[in-house]
Amino acid sequence: MKKSLLFSSLLFSAWSFAIVGFMGEGESPVFKAPSDDAVVAVSVAESITTPVAATVLTDENFPIAAGSVWKYNDTGSDLGTAWREVSFDDTAWASGAGKLGYSDNPVTTLSYGPDSNDKYPTYYFRYEFTVTEVAADNNLLFNLLVDDGAVVYVNGTEVIRTNMPAGEVTYNTWASSQVGGASESTYSEFIVANMLVTGTNVIAVEVHQGAANSSDMGFDLTLEYQEVQEPAEVSSVFPVSKDSGWYYLDNGTSLDAENWGETSYDVSAWATGYAPLGYGDPTKTIISYGPDANNKFITSYFVKDVEINMAELSDLIEFGIRRDDAAVVYVNGVEIFRENMPEGDFDYLTHSATIIDSEDEKRFWVHTVPNTVFQEGTNRIAVEIHNRDGQSSDLGFDMYVKNREDLSLSCDEPHIGCFTSIMPTAQTPQMIIPADHRFQLMFKQGDEYTDGSGTVPGNNDFTGYIPAGGSSVLGHVSVNQENTPGGVSMLDVHFDETTNLWSMDASKRVDLYNEDLVTTTRNCSGGVTPWGTVISAEESTNSGDANNDGYEDVGWLVEIDPATASVMEYGNGKQEKLWAMGRMNHENVVVSADGTTAYYGEDGGTHCVYKFVADTPNDLTAGTVYVLKLDLGLSNDEPNCSTAEWIQVPNTTQQDRNNLNSVAGALGGTNFNGVEDVEIHPINGMIYFAAKGRDRVYRFRDNGNDVTEFETFVGGMSYEITTNEGVYTEPWSDGNDNLAFDDRGNLWVVQDGGLNYIWVVRPDHKQSNPNVLLHSSMPAGAEPTGLTFTPDYKYGWYSVQHPSNNNTAQLDATFEEVTFNKSATVVFALKENLGLQAPTADFIANTVTVAEGTSVTFTDLSTNTPTSWLWTFEGGNPATSEEASPVVTYETAGTYNVSLVTGNMAGISAEEAKVDYITVEPAAGLEDQIGLGKNINIYPNPTSGIVTIELAGYAAGKEVSVNVFDTTGRKLNNVAQTATGNKVNFDLSQYAGQQVFIIQVAVDGKTGSYKLVKTN
Repeated sequence: MKKSLLFSSLLFSAWSFAIVGFMGEGESPVFKAPSDDAVVAVSVAESITTPVAATVLTDENFPIAAGSVWKYNDTGSDLGTAWREVSFDDTAWASGAGKLGYSDNPVTTLSYGPDSNDKYPTYYFRYEFTVTEVAADNNLLFNLLVDDGAVVYVNGTEVIRTNMPAGEVTYNTWASSQVGGASESTYSEFIVANMLVTGTNVIAVEVHQGAANSSDMGFDLTLEYQEVQEPAEVSSVFPVSKDSGWYYLDNGTSLDAENWGETSYDVSAWATGYAPLGYGDPTKTIISYGPDANNKFITSYFVKDVEINMAELSDLIEFGIRRDDAAVVYVNGVEIFRENMPEGDFDYLTHSATIIDSEDEKRFWVHTVPNTVFQEGTNRIAVEIHNRDGQSSDLGFDMYVKNREDLSLSCDEPHIGCFTSIMPTAQTPQMIIPADHRFQLMFKQGDEYTDGSGTVPGNNDFTGYIPAGGSSVLGHVSVNQENTPGGVSMLDVHFDETTNLWSMDASKRVDLYNEDLVTTTRNCSGGVTPWGTVISAEESTNSGDANNDGYEDVGWLVEIDPATASVMEYGNGKQEKLWAMGRMNHENVVVSADGTTAYYGEDGGTHCVYKFVADTPNDLTAGTVYVLKLDLGLSNDEPNCSTAEWIQVPNTTQQDRNNLNSVAGALGGTNFNGVEDVEIHPINGMIYFAAKGRDRVYRFRDNGNDVTEFETFVGGMSYEITTNEGVYTEPWSDGNDNLAFDDRGNLWVVQDGGLNYIWVVRPDHKQSNPNVLLHSSMPAGAEPTGLTFTPDYKYGWYSVQHPSNNNTAQLDATFEEVTFNKSATVVFALKENLGLQAPTADFIANTVTVAEGTSVTFTDLSTNTPTSWLWTFEGGNPATSEEASPVVTYETAGTYNVSLVTGNMAGISAEEAKVDYITVEPAAGLEDQIGLGKNINIYPNPTSGIVTIELAGYAAGKEVSVNVFDTTGRKLNNVAQTATGNKVNFDLSQYAGQQVFIIQVAVDGKTGSYKLVKTN
């Protein structure tokens, strides 16, 4: 009989554990299910540190609690297979309480043999108990701690295999990999169909080392019943979410000849279950692979009928599918896409094109299709999942369907998030940022505080800009010093619009060393509150209560008033830390805009994500704490499903608060292996957090009591980086740390590890369709820390921690040399918003119309204080100049161009060219000798063609000649002339367009030249 599983929370009254992972580093488990009714799945990994009794006791020695007493054999003997059976006599075996092992703080120490370089490969464990009445409707819920690999048997039948190779396992078989770090204390959760019998039962476990020289070994196990869920709700309306219910057929039947993808096909007899569905990996619904683990069914079928209102659909529909290994997707019987399947025809025995494993088993691959695949009313979405072969260890399926959103970012207007990526690079002796940006060094280790309180201690970390009255040009900058003891520096800053640079008006250290507070240590990250304070986070939990106030001295969040640079008082007559938010290895905190909810994480200890709901908005001194628990945990650092829950953590007493993280672990909080930062997306409201040890940024939607849409947003893979020099592939690598959003939804990721980059992830990024940029590379030896923005998002602030003292000088926005040889804090912006700008050239002449031989004085009108000039003067003397205000003489009549290029330290201007700017008229002629008004009249002027020269006075009756020249001095010989009485007529109509001509008139040996304008 098929069973669908709904994973309920594990409830332990006083267990202390934390979710840290699935198993060994990079290792995919191999699972073997002996029959259709004994299939295996893994859900969440949990770390149990304090053994206590389980909460429900139904029979003698069952359930099995952490720390229970096991029979064991550590003699180095090869026991074959008989030891697994119920009938085996283990009375001669030793016994001891878990954790059993050696070299890693076991409760019971085992022998590894006489040679530390050739330790025993295998250890055997048995636990016998009696069941008077089997809970047949329940599954078995195992939590297994193992270092390095194990095979688990129930009454002689294998049900779990973890970190072990496929095939036959013998005494000399080594584990697939060696387990280290937090995984050595990790309890991984496995769901197994109930195989217990009435009477005596035996759980038998063989633990295998990863190598003969392994430094340690460990084992413990818990077991209890797990309830089976009711049939899944499979009816749906659009959109379809992850983790929803589906019909499925898993009996190996071929539907090749059936119209099962159409709504007319009856699937009511199929089983139902919630996604993810599959086997061998953590799932919500375990499906069957058939009776033979070495010849599994190739194809499984999934169906969901969805009600569609066409008016509510976007033009394009987004399908996201998780498939292990391949899929073919249909809507109303028509194939709309396939994933990882061969081209052409196929049948139910066709294998996938390639093997899908590791992270790719959990990722959703996105396809966009037109909404015309649907019709009004009921539509059937049908999926067939094909395995890679009959020996595959796992299979998985989930899908979402929704309207496609256009989340692309427009860079038509300047924005701090609009830039071209730097080239991928190893660290150099200088900081590298995009050519679109500039930085200004503001604050450095060894600087003197302006209040005389000493020098800046260094190890600059969290860097927060706190606006004064919402200003983006006046405020405070808070900088953590991650030292022991720690510290916080407070800077008063403003932006100088004259110099286009930031100025530091004052600097001081925050007093964290007094009778109330005692001390602070390792002030790592932090946050800025909506009400204008800054919170510094202590990343250490050193024990001690020097002032005997009942609270441990360090391990808290500390709220600071930036205006006074002092820790807040909350009405109790003394400065206090934020006790109600709990003591742990704090990293950061972010507070919702309405001041009601804070999110934060722990880097160490539980490595969990926390939520604090304030009793009163904008007041973090009282409220309720919750820890996040994923429903199915993580495998290969990818979430096994998209749902999670918030578990309330007691925080009302001093004891609760001092031990909040260990209590949270006992309640099942998921271990994310280094929660470095949590931030709230400014547009979609989702919660994003960086898990440094898992090299990923996860995100989820907080629904109050539960969480949906949990997924990996970025990380754990390589990305194409488009630069001015070409496209490069760069691994995300390790150490994603602080996060910050700008107002366009770009996620800025500060990397402590890898190559110590600052990455920017575009809002439309998907793991299956990445959109990632590289913003900057830190100087050698340094990591970037903190990153916050001014309210207008024109300026960003971050720190450069512990750079090498051998780094070389470079220019910042002041155009002075700075060197990153000690920890420092910088501000950055688009280059047009910070520092000296390249000039915009402009100029003016004192006159633009002059006679031949006259001088003109030019004046530079360029902006941004140019320091260099390059003038070009057509027809002038000199022809060029590098003076700021040159004087130029024009000897020849004509109309001339002038151009100017200016420059300064910031760059060179574009050329400013003024065409026909200077007009040089010929020297005076007849008008000077006999007077133009009395002797000669040229009209019309301007003219469209025909021109008349009328002679009078002295000129009348004299011999007259007329010549026409263009402005270059070229004589026009083809101008027709006629003379009538005292008038001379000539025609310029043959010359098209507007031009200027020089008319030369000679009368009785005397000449004069006159300007004439010809129009169209």
